[in-house]
Amino acid sequence: MDMILIQQLKPQWQFKMNISHLVALSNNSVIGVNNDLPWTLKRDLKHFSSYTQNKAIVMGRKTFDSIGRPLPNRKNIVMTRSPQDREGVTEVTSVEDAIDEAKIFSQTINIIGGEYIYKEFLPIATKLIITEVGLNINSPDAYFPEWSTEEWKEVSRTASSENGIKFSFVEYLKI
Repeated sequence: MDMILIQQLKPQWQFKMNISHLVALSNNSVIGVNNDLPWTLKRDLKHFSSYTQNKAIVMGRKTFDSIGRPLPNRKNIVMTRSPQDREGVTEVTSVEDAIDEAKIFSQTINIIGGEYIYKEFLPIATKLIITEVGLNINSPDAYFPEWSTEEWKEVSRTASSENGIKFSFVEYLKI
């Protein structure tokens, strides 16, 4: 999405929609290996489920395929270049269409991946809900896009550990 379009769209949504990125990432910003999470953290999955219930979620086709089904109690929106009438989801081909579909369901849109979808929505995001996983991952194939901490304010942090892995739930708001 080009910056001119983002600037045109942002005023329409800035105060009406909460656009959150919900992501778990490693120390080296890895979000995926072989189209899957490179760790298993039940507490993080519960956090994800709790945060996304009764809200719209937007994901790319690969993320949807890795999940394998629509997630219950959510509006599942799949952004794809080649819609195929997947059952239980709304398929869209653009950021604009995803937002239009999401706002029918809730005032919050949760962007849940993958790499390309995070990158497309980052300029108009209002919140980052990040699980910082204390691992460095080798041979990744998906990263969370670079973002500037100068544009975001950390508003909460909760440390935890599971299976010998330290992680923190961190919330940032756009400044």
